[in-house]
Amino acid sequence: MRAEGGPAGGPVDPSAPLVLPAAAIPPAPWIEPPLDEQERELAERDLFREHREIALGARVAVFAAPGDGAGAAGRAGGASGAGAPGAAAVGAFAVHQDLGVVGPLKLPAGFIWVGVAGQRDDALYAATPEGALHRAADVHAALRPDGFELRGSVPGATAWDAAGGLIAAAAGERVSVSADEGRTFTSAVVAPGKPVRAVLVRPDGVLVARVPAEAPSHGRPAPPGRAAPPGTFVSSDRGQTWARSTFQPRTLERAGSWIWNGDPDCPAVLSRDGRAWTRAAPANLLYDLPPFGLALSLSTTIIAQEAGARRSALVPPAPEPPARGAAAVGREPQCKEGGLGLTGIGEGGGGHGGCEGALCLRLDFRQPPPTRTWLAAFDDGLCDPARVPPGGKCAAHLVRPPTFAVVDQRAGAVTPVAAPEGCAQPVDLRNAAGVGVLVCRAAGGGAALFVRGAQGPWRAEGTHAIPADAIKRIIAAPDGTLLLLLERMRHASAPQREPLQALVRSPLPLGAPQAWRRVVVPDGVAAMPAPGGAALLASSPAASAGGRLDVSLDRPGHPVLALARGVEVSQNLMRIEVHDGRVRVGVLPKPAPELRGEPWYTRDERWHVLTHGGELVPEAPPPGTPADARRFGPAGR
Repeated sequence: MRAEGGPAGGPVDPSAPLVLPAAAIPPAPWIEPPLDEQERELAERDLFREHREIALGARVAVFAAPGDGAGAAGRAGGASGAGAPGAAAVGAFAVHQDLGVVGPLKLPAGFIWVGVAGQRDDALYAATPEGALHRAADVHAALRPDGFELRGSVPGATAWDAAGGLIAAAAGERVSVSADEGRTFTSAVVAPGKPVRAVLVRPDGVLVARVPAEAPSHGRPAPPGRAAPPGTFVSSDRGQTWARSTFQPRTLERAGSWIWNGDPDCPAVLSRDGRAWTRAAPANLLYDLPPFGLALSLSTTIIAQEAGARRSALVPPAPEPPARGAAAVGREPQCKEGGLGLTGIGEGGGGHGGCEGALCLRLDFRQPPPTRTWLAAFDDGLCDPARVPPGGKCAAHLVRPPTFAVVDQRAGAVTPVAAPEGCAQPVDLRNAAGVGVLVCRAAGGGAALFVRGAQGPWRAEGTHAIPADAIKRIIAAPDGTLLLLLERMRHASAPQREPLQALVRSPLPLGAPQAWRRVVVPDGVAAMPAPGGAALLASSPAASAGGRLDVSLDRPGHPVLALARGVEVSQNLMRIEVHDGRVRVGVLPKPAPELRGEPWYTRDERWHVLTHGGELVPEAPPPGTPADARRFGPAGR
């Protein structure tokens, strides 16, 4: 069957490649080019992979990477360190129980410690090497360059901690404690002649300090595994007096209200009375609570957590004093009990579904190449578990939408942004050509679309009569024309196929009215964006079982233009696109009968172009093209 829509006037060579009409709309002003091959590795980085919790309050936690400037002072477990070469300068971020992800925080330059304390609100504190203490009233203040105000100081301080209404600093053999937001400090000697290496503060005012271990009386080194642990001292009166602890753990750390040995197999926790240590507090009381850090992850998948308690400075609370036989006393022995036993979860691999002829176009799952700007969502959305039906998804019943982020993948910078007004239930987020498309469930049904680029706010672009969760993929043309392909319930090879549906966006400025239009293709097998807001549509009559192909062009403000009808298909068509104004198709030859068992991926896919005569002929590569590039070309790799 001959192709239609050739140039007007003069004879048409049926063997010549079909050339599409010129675009009537100029390229979009917001397009970003794809990252080059070397830069594409940047798009695969987890920008928060190195972040660790460096401060924890009642409702907020602070996270930083080693390269963000935080030292290990005041962290008995040594949560942060000196720096990591090549680490992205994302900066410190906070996760707030009510606000979600907030950042990057403007912490004082060269800070060695960050803490959270406050009787009513979680104020942020930061200490610098000279012992100066700075305070920000809340996470909002910590976002400003002038948000941290200088308070008091503890010269020579080498370790800090804060909880409840107290801030403590260790300098030499003394621990200094402030109960007035760091304005003034009172100090006391912990153990005469012994420098304090770490100090931990519990929200109820109990403090624990660590000093170096006693040297063996005989002067010889202790045998391996039998060395004395560092000395542990406890204060139950806000640091005014100190007493040697009845239990001497090998390691010591604070997790919320727990001051414990950090061993989930053989836990020993300082009890509520601030004197006795108990072994009756199982570690799952701590680990079963979700940490704030779960929210500090970026993806385009809308993920939510159940609203409720988080592991914080108050939860879980310090355990009750031990019953008889459950106390931990003396030096901590080697743990002989079994572990918690974490098991991995395997995933089965998927196969490649079978297809025939033109129906294989439905298996084209290519994603747009990454660009410098990437719109993503933090995992900090919240749902009400009481509203989630059995088997339902938490993210479909949000009480707080996630915080979104504009990511500069080249600079490694993350800017959190709120969900757009009018989007209480975000469902899907897609990226292409430097713009993010957010799909939200509209109040009256359908899908509300919002777009955002590297600059400017979210912009609403209408509500469309499609299921909000029906987006299958996003595709972009070089000029910024976008196409959202919708998922179909029935397989393309079913006897009665659902029509292919897509939303097409013309390359207009973001927020332009009527930028999107809906396209419906009976018997459709593929839809691809074309310059000027057009859509290249491919269909295959159900009766042909993939043996025939129809191609047409849908342009804004024009009737659908039929390009070719009844194109005979004898091989498997794997992809279709517009390239340099021509329609080209990736053809995968069918194996010979004696090679039917050969895997599909071992055969060569080659580009063909659609001619005026309605045939698919091999594309002639430019002179000097390497052999490998002759198969796919620059757009197919």
